[in-house]
Amino acid sequence: MGFHYRWFDRDQEKMDEMGIPLTRAQIDERERAQEPQRLFSRGEQTGIVLTALIFAYGWTQDDTALAFFCLSFLIFELRKIAAHFSAAYGKSIANAMQGFSFALLLGAFAMLFMN
Repeated sequence: MGFHYRWFDRDQEKMDEMGIPLTRAQIDERERAQEPQRLFSRGEQTGIVLTALIFAYGWTQDDTALAFFCLSFLIFELRKIAAHFSAAYGKSIANAMQGFSFALLLGAFAMLFMN
């Protein structure tokens, strides 16, 4: 005798809109027809755009600490693209980009407190 939550009922996924049971082929087709995963969410895209604008401001105002901080964030976010499009060495390149972005972040904080 098993404990079964009614709101986690997996049988609902096995019925169509009219309540007719689906075949295994129809269930597989629905799973494959799902929308592909996005590389960046909308919030991440907005963050990248805003950081690029703040980076441009820091660059024009010669605020190197702000520019390094923004560059650190941009490199950290763009590592997903490197991992996705570099097939053989994607994970290694993404790890190197992540380490470099942390080094830039520490450098930006050091520059901030030195001034």
